[in-house]
Amino acid sequence: MVSEREKRAATFDRRNRWRTAAFLTLILLAGCATQRGKVVDADAPTRVGSRRAGSEIYDPAAEAAVAGLLEQAARNPISSADVGKTVAQITEEYGVRKICFLGVENAGGEEMGDIREDLTEAIRTKIARSDVFETIDSRMATAGLREAGLRVEDLLLPEKRERFATALGENEAPFDYILFAKVTTATTVDNKDSQVKYSLTLDLVNVRTGASIRETVSLKKHYNRSVKAKVLGIF
Repeated sequence: MVSEREKRAATFDRRNRWRTAAFLTLILLAGCATQRGKVVDADAPTRVGSRRAGSEIYDPAAEAAVAGLLEQAARNPISSADVGKTVAQITEEYGVRKICFLGVENAGGEEMGDIREDLTEAIRTKIARSDVFETIDSRMATAGLREAGLRVEDLLLPEKRERFATALGENEAPFDYILFAKVTTATTVDNKDSQVKYSLTLDLVNVRTGASIRETVSLKKHYNRSVKAKVLGIF
């Protein structure tokens, strides 16, 4: 027969077990609600976003678009008098050709957040590594536009470039090209699932001749919400 003392001890033990279990559950729930960070190597695989495009789309797009644009521009002379000259000869005569680039325009259907500025810097850095082209300081260009009351597309007009150059204290426009960069999207919906095509277009406009070079790179991404699409996406 169980004594009253043993009953109280058993009850106390059960209460302790419940308290311990509840305490551990609270710790587990708190851990799940807390975001944790982890430092990874620069060459580690890029995490793929589930709701919008990120580095997995824009990094390779920038790499391919700038490479293609520079390859075209390297063959494109500054004036008709330079036709037939090599890039080295043109560079020796004119010096490194300068590009005015003020950033990426988001004309797509997604908010880019801090990705837009990161993409702008990636494009600027890749151009700066070229031994034929360099970008003028974007802060100087932005200040000159503000001082002259101009938009970047106004610089395609000779008289507006003169006003811009005056604002910078230059005798003529301190660049040979204007680079326009634009992100666009095209969405295809299939019931609950969708596909988005992300395109990065670079337009390099020669301010002396008005000629332009265009390079577009497109990448597609699937967003799966249906069970069927999620299962098929695994294989």
